[in-house]
Amino acid sequence: MLVFKRPVTVLLRWTSDLAHLVISLALVAATVIITVFFFHEVYIAIQVHSLIKGFLHALGILLLLWTMVELINTEIRYLQGERIDIAIFIEVALVVVVREIIMLPVQETPVEWIEIGMWTGAAALLGVTYVLVRLGQRWLVTEPAKALQK
Repeated sequence: MLVFKRPVTVLLRWTSDLAHLVISLALVAATVIITVFFFHEVYIAIQVHSLIKGFLHALGILLLLWTMVELINTEIRYLQGERIDIAIFIEVALVVVVREIIMLPVQETPVEWIEIGMWTGAAALLGVTYVLVRLGQRWLVTEPAKALQK
């Protein structure tokens, strides 16, 4: 078994590095595309003279851009040896849900109350989850320190 351990470990590390390269390139490409799309939406809003609707569309795209920046920062921290913070993914999910709520008034199809309730409930649950994760992380930092002081 020891004969295979080193080559398998090397293969897994190489695969992990390659996967992180692909993730990094995809994040860069998505950021460029979303940025171009943002400016395109602003241009369309000015051309059509529908500033409120255009502003909401552009804001939704801006929230996606913010999500990309957070994911890029997380990838940078991971590549520098830090652990991936699960709360970042909850934040990203919350931003996506908030984006959907913002986009509800400008949808082409009429919005039903059940849809508004589902998105609002999802935002509330993600908010509670985020708070609980952060409290748990804080507790994990302070409790071991208290135990060492005793």
